[in-house]
Amino acid sequence: MPDRYIGEKKVLTIMDSGLKTSGDIPIMEIEYEDGTKELLSSFMADKIISETACDLTVLREKRIQPVVEEVLKLLRDWGIKLNELPYMSLLLNQSLDFNQKEALLKVWSAWGAKLQSPEDVDLITIDKVLRSQTIDETIANPDK
Repeated sequence: MPDRYIGEKKVLTIMDSGLKTSGDIPIMEIEYEDGTKELLSSFMADKIISETACDLTVLREKRIQPVVEEVLKLLRDWGIKLNELPYMSLLLNQSLDFNQKEALLKVWSAWGAKLQSPEDVDLITIDKVLRSQTIDETIANPDK
């Protein structure tokens, strides 16, 4: 089997994680030669895995170009008007920001912090999270 790369990183294994996105797309677990792992939707994996390494700028293009194509198809199929694009963009960014903050609140709540905003986390909780792993565990498992 030929070598496979995602950007500059050499891929060791690609396995179905058994998970799916909310849109029912399989999620693949990618293990790299350096021991790190990453979860990618099969859509993304299909577009960015190649037989040759590439720099991060090329990888970004491989990642984003297919998404832009799909978004443009969606906008065309719905008949969105040009004057609606700024408002749609605003709503999209607000939704993404809200979801990110809600996810952070859930993560922090696992450490006992009941927060109104992720910015309300205190340094005691941050220290508790950081001390929950030894340095060796953190280096051996950087994605955790």
